[in-house]
Amino acid sequence: MTMVPTVPNTEATTGRRASAEVPPENPVILEDSIDLLDLALVLAARKRFIFFTSLIAAVLTAILVLVIPQTFTATATMLPPQQESSGSALLGQLGGLASLASGGGGGGAASMLGLKNPADLYIGLLESESVMDAIIRRFDLMRIYKSKKLSDARKKLTSNTKILSEKSSLISIAVEDHDPKRAAAMANAYVDQLHDLMSHLAVTSAAQRRMFFEQQLEQEKNQLADAEVALEKTENKTGIIQPQGQALAMISTITQLQAQISASEVELSALRTSATDQNSQVIQLQSQIEAQRAQLADFEKGHPGAAAVAGNILTPTSQVPAASLEYIRRMRDVRYHETLFELLARQYEMAKVDEAKQGQMIQVVDPALVPDRRSWPPRTLLTLLAFLLAGMISSFWVILQASYRHRMQDPEIAIKTNQLRQMLQIRKKDRI
Repeated sequence: MTMVPTVPNTEATTGRRASAEVPPENPVILEDSIDLLDLALVLAARKRFIFFTSLIAAVLTAILVLVIPQTFTATATMLPPQQESSGSALLGQLGGLASLASGGGGGGAASMLGLKNPADLYIGLLESESVMDAIIRRFDLMRIYKSKKLSDARKKLTSNTKILSEKSSLISIAVEDHDPKRAAAMANAYVDQLHDLMSHLAVTSAAQRRMFFEQQLEQEKNQLADAEVALEKTENKTGIIQPQGQALAMISTITQLQAQISASEVELSALRTSATDQNSQVIQLQSQIEAQRAQLADFEKGHPGAAAVAGNILTPTSQVPAASLEYIRRMRDVRYHETLFELLARQYEMAKVDEAKQGQMIQVVDPALVPDRRSWPPRTLLTLLAFLLAGMISSFWVILQASYRHRMQDPEIAIKTNQLRQMLQIRKKDRI
């Protein structure tokens, strides 16, 4: 088998050389293509410029971060109060009234406000203006922040403070400041101010019950005093000191039932502040009130003269002497208010016990310590970023210059550029 020598196609080779020398008909297509090797050659030719530009930027950044004031961050971690539960020993003493002491199902203040996380309530208190103003006054932050208005100091303090709730229900309080000792003191001051704020705010269901029964007890105390004054006036007017035994027993029984109904209604009103009508305790309490009213109605119907005016327990029976009528009514009012006052006083004392139990439940897991490292500025990171950013910008500038010089080699583009410069110069002269 003989080998036939191949003869190079001189025409094809010549054609390729000619095509390489002749300008292309569509130069846009060739200009859009990017040759990475050409870019590398351009950057390598200006490597000293790129390096020294990046170095100067890094040095200037290093000097700048040395001048910037250092910022320290101190963090305090606290455990907010959990949902409370009333003492079971005291619940048994109040019978049907014990359902109120359980807090309406243990929802507490967080469930009343519709908060998914109970810690959100305490975060809101920590971010309140009352807490911030106390911290501003305590550390003289208006002078430190150089703020003329209290609102400006609040904004600055808010920007320097981060209060977050972790998944473990813990609350972290991070405070930034140029002084590490002041940063730690401010973080711990947030916890102290929360203690002070909760001492006079009803943020728990026990505190709300205590305030509610305190108001009801004060009203009932005044009504009892008025009833006793009215009884004293009746005794002086009629001269009756002691009613008959049967009338006295009737007064005692009726006043007991009426006081129980009133106490149950007060309990229902307090329960509805933290529960809906579909709550099981609300339904149970409504049934209890209806049963007590039915019992009172049956008792009234069993006495002569009561059927004619059913439901009016203040109306006397026909057997009661006319001279004792006013005295019996006044005595009945006094017994009623005494019984109701006693029930409300027991509920008020129980709410005070529950509130006292919850007063110390804010626990500091990790107090804020004086930070030994700055949190800002990160000098090494900023210097490195400045070096890289300056290198990228200088490289882009070198590529733009090379592209501009390459385009200016085209006579047509050079002519258009000169024309544009002349037009801009003429417009400047026209403006002058």
